[in-house]
Amino acid sequence: MNNKLIKGISLFLVILCVICPLASCSKDNDSNSPFKESYDKSVVGTNYLTSAKAKESLLYYYNKLYKNGPYVGDPFLYYEDGTFYLYGTTRLYVKPGSTVEAFEVYTSNDLVSWEDGGECFTPARTDWCTSRLWAPEVYKIGDKYYMYYTAANGANGVLHGSVAVADSPLGPFTNKVADGVNGRKPLFDFGNDFPSIDGTLFTDDDGKMYYFFVRDQIGDNSSSGGNNSTARSTLWGVELENPYTIKEGATPVKLTEVGRSTVDETGKYTQEWERQQGQWNEGPFVIKHDGTYYLTYSANYFGSKYYAVGYATSSSPLGTYTKGDNLPIMGINPEEDSNWTYFNGTGHAMFLSIEDEMYMVYHTLLPEKNNFRHFTIDSVGFRDNGELYINGPTVTSQNLPFAVSGVMNIADKAELKTNNITSGEEYLTDGQINASVVYKELEAVSGGGLSTLTFTFENPWDIIGVMVYNSSSYDTSFTSVKNIKIGEYYSFDDVKVMTDSYEERSKQVYSGSAAILELNKAVKVYSVTITFESDSPIQISEIKILAKKP
Repeated sequence: MNNKLIKGISLFLVILCVICPLASCSKDNDSNSPFKESYDKSVVGTNYLTSAKAKESLLYYYNKLYKNGPYVGDPFLYYEDGTFYLYGTTRLYVKPGSTVEAFEVYTSNDLVSWEDGGECFTPARTDWCTSRLWAPEVYKIGDKYYMYYTAANGANGVLHGSVAVADSPLGPFTNKVADGVNGRKPLFDFGNDFPSIDGTLFTDDDGKMYYFFVRDQIGDNSSSGGNNSTARSTLWGVELENPYTIKEGATPVKLTEVGRSTVDETGKYTQEWERQQGQWNEGPFVIKHDGTYYLTYSANYFGSKYYAVGYATSSSPLGTYTKGDNLPIMGINPEEDSNWTYFNGTGHAMFLSIEDEMYMVYHTLLPEKNNFRHFTIDSVGFRDNGELYINGPTVTSQNLPFAVSGVMNIADKAELKTNNITSGEEYLTDGQINASVVYKELEAVSGGGLSTLTFTFENPWDIIGVMVYNSSSYDTSFTSVKNIKIGEYYSFDDVKVMTDSYEERSKQVYSGSAAILELNKAVKVYSVTITFESDSPIQISEIKILAKKP
């Protein structure tokens, strides 16, 4: 063999050795793809072991942050131009030692740090409302901000709803909402034998407005005397002509009965969970989804551990409404064991949509703070059958809305392939995390040993974090993830579940328990692979893959 031939063969072998490793790479280095993944040595991952540590990130919040305030009962959250405005029942009723009988506003840009914006509505000396200022809600209509609230005149006055207006969400709000309308009487006065609280506004797609509220009563024709010592309340609604005027000829319509699935239901109580302490349906709020109206409410005494959230649905704004079969959607169900020993009294909810994401804002009672009420927020969603669910109450780190962090969950955009997942693969990206053992069947089941979940995307994403949610049951929970591999080059072993999200002594998993891995910078990749190893079957509630929107 001549030297030229030997040199030619040698050169061919060298070229072949260089090309082959590249050709064997995965889709990330496919020669037909305009994108090729490159390795960045400066990329490191942080495994957040506690929620307190995760709050240093710009991607997460957690509700325990609020144990030192804001002290807000009946919270309402308004969002505009990157700022959250939080309103609630006055400090006189939620913070010990306070004598403030005026509405205040708190502001935040990240749902983590809050500033007290001071009083935004202080009744004038000549106004009708002198006491028990409760449950404010703020809506922007045109270029004005309208505050719907409850109050009374005097310590024993009858409770009514009314409206105040301002040019800014910071206030100051005034009862003079229009020419010819003064603040010397409530705008929604249905008579002394018809005391009302918790007014809320709903504007339909056709522009029609509706005022929903609570009739606070002992019997249908009895007055509460305005002293909040009533034993029964029901939800009502009426159509409006404008934000502060009931439509001519319109009369209030009763929408619910306590313990009943419909307003005209008789016989055995079908919603027994509502009758644990007191006879209340209160705190109404209406949302619309796929043409269906959802009337959400709270039941039982607000100061009890059984205060909880339910909902009813209808094909029209004023009913007939039918309560769901899966109630309560958040709170202690007396027929089920609850793992929510860290929060109770969860209720008086409103729903906030931020771009394509929806959140429920509500108050809870903090046992370690003598059951003071405080502000809490968790994500919500709808199942394919139309059922509304709530991912809460959480006390562990949760990812912030995209509008705040610039990061979104893309797990449901991937093709998912699993190995050794025996059932429930569809629940890994259904949006519902482990809110309660009631939903244990809505989790993926691993058969024990090695199990893998591989998420592959059609196009590369700038991925910055992964959240692996635990089972709602301690018996099927896990304390670490064997490996998380992001793309071809970034591999992280033994990613542990946050230690403050479960308790070995009481064998309890807290709602929202997860293993969180965050990168110090986003990496553009096509895939994420998650590997579990366990001696016995485990269950996984949800996977979130956090990425920057392209």
